[in-house]
Amino acid sequence: MKKIFWLFLFLFFVGHLTSASAHTDRYREVNGKEQTISIRLFNSYNISSINFFHVSGDYSVYGDSIKLFEADDISFISVLLAGDSVLLQKSNFSGKFRSVRFVPVAAASSFKIKSVQPDYKIRTYDDELQISTQFKSLRIINRVDIEKYVAGVVQWEVGTNNPQEFNKVKTIVCRTYALGNWRRHEDEGFQLCDEVHCQVFKGKTFSQNIDRAAFETSEYILVDDSARIITAAFYSNCGGQTMNSEDVWSKSVLCLRSVNDTFCLRRANAVWEKRIPKDLWLDYIKTKYNYPVNDSLQVRKVLSFDQPNRKVYLLNDDYFIPLKFVREDMKLKSTFFTIREEGENVLFTGRGFGHGVGLCQEGAKRMAELGYSYIKILNYYYANIHLIRFSQLDFFKAE
Repeated sequence: MKKIFWLFLFLFFVGHLTSASAHTDRYREVNGKEQTISIRLFNSYNISSINFFHVSGDYSVYGDSIKLFEADDISFISVLLAGDSVLLQKSNFSGKFRSVRFVPVAAASSFKIKSVQPDYKIRTYDDELQISTQFKSLRIINRVDIEKYVAGVVQWEVGTNNPQEFNKVKTIVCRTYALGNWRRHEDEGFQLCDEVHCQVFKGKTFSQNIDRAAFETSEYILVDDSARIITAAFYSNCGGQTMNSEDVWSKSVLCLRSVNDTFCLRRANAVWEKRIPKDLWLDYIKTKYNYPVNDSLQVRKVLSFDQPNRKVYLLNDDYFIPLKFVREDMKLKSTFFTIREEGENVLFTGRGFGHGVGLCQEGAKRMAELGYSYIKILNYYYANIHLIRFSQLDFFKAE
């Protein structure tokens, strides 16, 4: 099995390198099926009116599966909530439908949508737009090629001014995360939303570097030794040490092991401070954890707390106070902090930003700046992983 596995990986990399000159603007097909993903847009907003603007390619507009007209280069189409129906309007047309679709005729097709009510900035997307109604709101779904989606996520998650090896890291991580959470919203009629709950996606990327990174890593995902898609967790900055998965989520995952990380120490989110009134702090631990705040010895422990290495609990004796809950309740940037008494306040001096499990983005970016390859970066933050194409998952499982 191992010989087959590594032989396949060798052939995979050779084959991928020889195909690098192929055109990037295309629908990818595996087993004859387009590799698309359905993303609900404006997921947590009640949208009642949008405007559609044609940008590139050709679009056919359908109402309840009936072709209505073509969207041309000067098309301005309004879509409004009308009770349980979708009202479609343009200069010489008006009609109500249960659902409306803007279907691309060619692969290189894109459009803009402007939320009119409520008023949000205009966004640009690739591929297909589907609109129906749900709970007195327009239900807006972008059915998009997965590589275009991944490129868009990378731009909106980490921006465009990054080293190219880091862009490759992020495209692989975002693609792995998307496929690992593929069924998150399946019961709602789409696969992922466009917010932090899944991954931030506010439209297509306009960065050629990110586009190229998505193409050069096309279909790459991370799997474990059993060819299962890994939990591709990521966050901003670990503060110098990542965490084991079970220390945050109560589940041990072999690829999510704690590592010491010096690469992120001088980055933007490496250190932070927050002052909290001492009375508020003591009242919090008394109320939530029945902590004896009238015992001076016990009080000293929660007013002077050190964490040279990451810990799971504030105290490990008779009072188990999980640091992850302290972080959430006190709205701290991480669980990696010390506590000192400072007059009428307590000073939290912290390191890092985020849950600390998996990929430290600022550390990974620094590694890329220092010349590390995307493969070395991924293997630094994730343990016992393999890089494969998602179209080959069935092949490995069969073996």
